[in-house]
Amino acid sequence: MLFEREDWKLFRNIETLPQKAGVPKYKLSLLVCKELTDNALDVCGECEIGFEDGFFYVKDQGPGMDPGLFAINRPLKSSKYLRLPTRGALGNGLRVVAGAVEATGGRLLVATGGENYRIHCQKDGSALTESLGPYGEGGTKISFSLGQMEIDPAWAKLALQYARGQTYQGKTSPYWYTSENFFELFQAYSGPVRELIAQFDGCSKKAGKLSHRYTYGAAAASLTFAETEALLAELRTLVTKTNPERLGRIGELEYWKGYYRSCGTFTVGSVRGVHEAEIPFVVEAYADFADEPRITVLLNKSPVTGDVHIFRDKSELKIFSCGFSHYFKAKPVRLLINVMTPYVPIVTDGKEPDLGVMAETIGASITKAVNKIKKTLPAAQARMRSQKEIVAACLEEAIAKAGGNGEYRFSLRQLYYAVRPYVIRELGKEPDYSYFCKDLIGGYEAEHGDIPMMYRDDRGTLYHPHEGRDIPIGTIAVENYRKPAWTFNKVLYIEKEGFFNVLKEKKLPEKYDMALLTSKGYASRAVKDLLDALGEEGGEEITFFCIHDADAYGTTIYDTLQNETKARPGRKVKIINLGLEPEEAVLMGLEVEKVEASSRQRGVAGYISPVWKDWLQEYRVELNAMSTPQFIAWLEGKIRSYDQGKVIPPEKVMTEYLDGKLLAELKERIADRILLENNHEAQAAAAFREVKQSFSDRQICLTEIVPAELARQPVLLWREVVAEVGDGVLRNCPF
Repeated sequence: MLFEREDWKLFRNIETLPQKAGVPKYKLSLLVCKELTDNALDVCGECEIGFEDGFFYVKDQGPGMDPGLFAINRPLKSSKYLRLPTRGALGNGLRVVAGAVEATGGRLLVATGGENYRIHCQKDGSALTESLGPYGEGGTKISFSLGQMEIDPAWAKLALQYARGQTYQGKTSPYWYTSENFFELFQAYSGPVRELIAQFDGCSKKAGKLSHRYTYGAAAASLTFAETEALLAELRTLVTKTNPERLGRIGELEYWKGYYRSCGTFTVGSVRGVHEAEIPFVVEAYADFADEPRITVLLNKSPVTGDVHIFRDKSELKIFSCGFSHYFKAKPVRLLINVMTPYVPIVTDGKEPDLGVMAETIGASITKAVNKIKKTLPAAQARMRSQKEIVAACLEEAIAKAGGNGEYRFSLRQLYYAVRPYVIRELGKEPDYSYFCKDLIGGYEAEHGDIPMMYRDDRGTLYHPHEGRDIPIGTIAVENYRKPAWTFNKVLYIEKEGFFNVLKEKKLPEKYDMALLTSKGYASRAVKDLLDALGEEGGEEITFFCIHDADAYGTTIYDTLQNETKARPGRKVKIINLGLEPEEAVLMGLEVEKVEASSRQRGVAGYISPVWKDWLQEYRVELNAMSTPQFIAWLEGKIRSYDQGKVIPPEKVMTEYLDGKLLAELKERIADRILLENNHEAQAAAAFREVKQSFSDRQICLTEIVPAELARQPVLLWREVVAEVGDGVLRNCPF
């Protein structure tokens, strides 16, 4: 059975639209706002954006537009085929906008040419324009809503913020196309050859002469590959290559201390023809110091749609973004990268660029911008050692002090107090304990292995189902822990230990053969070590769950449990995140709390969408907001989605257990019968009287023996000494 679906239909389905938009679902509103803003800025150089009556709008003073361009079934028509250093690239932006509105049940309004319209997407993919009356202003205003999907204009705001500086004033260059690209450009243009030639830099006055060999008014699309190949060669003889400096720039910004601009070119080879493209580009790098590293990447002054990551690893900052990576030594910085270029390889329909073709220039520009801000540091600060450097220098001595030169075990807290005087003496302030534990000692152990003899205090509890045992979790406890065989096949990590009593009372651990684990909110090293140890249990598969509050810190608990750390470069187990997630909590109607205002951005896990990331800066929802019945029902529903059933060992294990139980019971019964038949109690009483008499005759004085032995072996208890005396009495006993 075969089914057929036209490609444009992918635009109107919320499950398939991300495929055409090139971004995941949670980034759709970001992209839609950016597309409209980019188009307006490319046309006018400026625009207005905002919210009005539940709609997000983009307003410009341009020449107007055809509302029919919002039809999602139309061919891909766009001026973007001409390579220019503008914000657009593919020309499918309006179809993405219309598709997002249709897929979410939103509304799309267009005011242009003196008329207000509402755009209705038809079943056949066309756009029906319903007139809503006159529009009394010039230019164009596009307004839209996305049903229940929240609109995030962050990318649009960035595009508007950096719409400044110099812009390219020329036309497209024949050097910017390969033989194949140039042919496809002519194939996509429905007008005459002369008109298309006139669009090239330095060719407008020569267009008539260059097109004379073709039939008057010949369509550009009628040319063969060989003809466009020859024409491209001729155009290149008439013009010079474009200096990258002409492409435009944002320029220096007063709120960035470090700025560096560099230029370059990269080539794109041709397979079918002989002409390769030579693409110029400008890279602008901005840098400034920050509490936490962060980065924004712009392409032609508009944010890229691809993921951009920067993180700190020991003394290095590492950047991974859109096909390029760069490592450099620096304190935490914020970075802004802007690339101006008429063309860059695109890896998705969402216009995610492959910046790998200019990675070397981007990396060098970042380094030079960062070096500029380093020079702004006061000389005294430049000479001062960091806390990390101080700890590294004194750590071996501190370890020896804390553990008595290797004779005793010592805690992480003791090591901190051994290091503390060195830091205070040099920096004049207390060392940060959290940074000391997680970054300094964690980083040291990642490089050198675990510090011998050091342990971490108990900071967690493991509850065993069916045994009713609460086991404290710390370094030593984990070292000595042995999981009881075939007792549980699930572990639930809970942010708060208080939920243990609720779950125990309803016997959920027993019902689902599930151990409970907590470390009082903070996922300690010992807890993660225990999870890894459980994951290595041979033959017994274990599913690991995590639940947490719907707040910024709660999301990072899952991240901390799952993701690799400096001390553990790769997690050995997979954690299933059951929530509570912010969007889920809001949909459940749970009570939302306002969090205290903070001058710093709250850390949020990477899997949270930007919209909810912003929400978590101001609000939170606790698991405790649920009633006990609601919490139990919610948790059981989550567990059932992943439940692999009760613990059922292999038949051999169960058979051996049954045999053992039967044998032990039979031994006990037979022993009882034999003892009863032989009147063992009377025999034992008679033997005791005889031994006691012998004991008395020997005149053993416990009041002398016990103190003397305890003085010789002070680690003993008096009972152990008395027991040893008894063993001596019975050693030669005939019984």
